[in-house]
Amino acid sequence: MPELLARILFLFLLFSLIKSWWDQSGGKDNPLIDRLRVLLLISLLFLAFFAPDTPVGAAIFGLIAFFFKPLGFSITLLVIASALITNGGIRNPAPRMILAALLVLILSSMPVVAYWFADQAERDAAARTVCCDETAAAIVLLGKGTTHPHNREAIQLTDAGNRLPYAAVLYKKQLAPLVIVSAGPRAELQNYTGEAKDIETLLANNMGVPRSRIVLDDNGSNIRTSAEEVRKILDSRGVGRKVILVTSAIQMRRASLAFANMGIQVIPRATDFYTYQPVSGGKSRLRLDAADFLPNAEALVTTTRVFDEYFGSFYYYMRGWQAPRA
Repeated sequence: MPELLARILFLFLLFSLIKSWWDQSGGKDNPLIDRLRVLLLISLLFLAFFAPDTPVGAAIFGLIAFFFKPLGFSITLLVIASALITNGGIRNPAPRMILAALLVLILSSMPVVAYWFADQAERDAAARTVCCDETAAAIVLLGKGTTHPHNREAIQLTDAGNRLPYAAVLYKKQLAPLVIVSAGPRAELQNYTGEAKDIETLLANNMGVPRSRIVLDDNGSNIRTSAEEVRKILDSRGVGRKVILVTSAIQMRRASLAFANMGIQVIPRATDFYTYQPVSGGKSRLRLDAADFLPNAEALVTTTRVFDEYFGSFYYYMRGWQAPRA
C-alpha cells in the first residue's frame, strides 16, 4: 500500500508539472511551436522512463540522471546563475545558486562525506550477506563494467573486477554447480562478442572455473534484464530459482530486490566495498582525520556512484521492479 501511494503521488506531481508546462506554452507569438516543444519534451521523458535501453531513451535517461549527480547539479546551478549576470551586474537568485553549487561540489568531494554515504549502503549490503556457506543452484555474477572495453591485447579488470575472483572462490567452495555470467553487449565496439565472453575467458583461464560450468547471459544490459535472463536460464535447466548473487556492495540492495521481484531466491554475497569492512569486525574507512576533510577527485567519484545507485533504486521502485523489502 505505501508503495502504491508513493507512485500515485509521484505521477500526480509529474502530471501537475506537465500541465504547468502546457498552460505556459500557449503564447501569442508562436503557440503551435511552443506546444510542439512541450509535446516533444513529454515524448522524450516518456521514452526515457519506459524504454531506457533504446539508444534515444538511454541518452535521455543519462541526461536526466546527470542532473541528480553532485557535479551535474552544481554545473546546472552555475549555468543558470551565469545567465542572470548581465551588464556587469548579477541578479537574484544567482548569488545563492553559485553558493549552493560550490557547497554541493565541495561537500561531495570531501572523503568524510563520500565515505559516510558509501558506508550506509555498504552496511546494508553487509547485513544482507549471509554469514554461512549456504548452497544454491547457481552463482550469478553481475559482470557489467568489470572489464575494460578497449584493450584487446589482454583483458583487464576495472575497479569493479573483484567480483570475478570472488565468484571463482565461491565456486571452488562448491556452493553451486554453475556460474552464470550476466553482462550485456558493448554497443560502442564493432564486431565484439560481448563482455560476458571476456569474463568467461578470465574465469576459465586464470581463475580455475571450468568452461563447462559457466553459462553466459549476453543480454544483461542492466539489473532488470539480468534478472529476467537468469530466470530463463534457471527454468530451462530445471534447477530451481535459488542463486548466490555476486555484485558490488553499493548495488546489492537494488539487485537483491530486483531478482526477488522475478521470483528468484537470493543469497547476497557482496564485494567491492569502498569503506565498510565486514571481515574486520565491521570497521569503517572513516577516520575523521584532517585528510578526510580535504576535497579530492576520488571522493567525488565515490559520492557520484552512491547517488547513481540512489537514482537507479528510485527508478526501479517507480517501475515496480523491486520486491517489497522484508
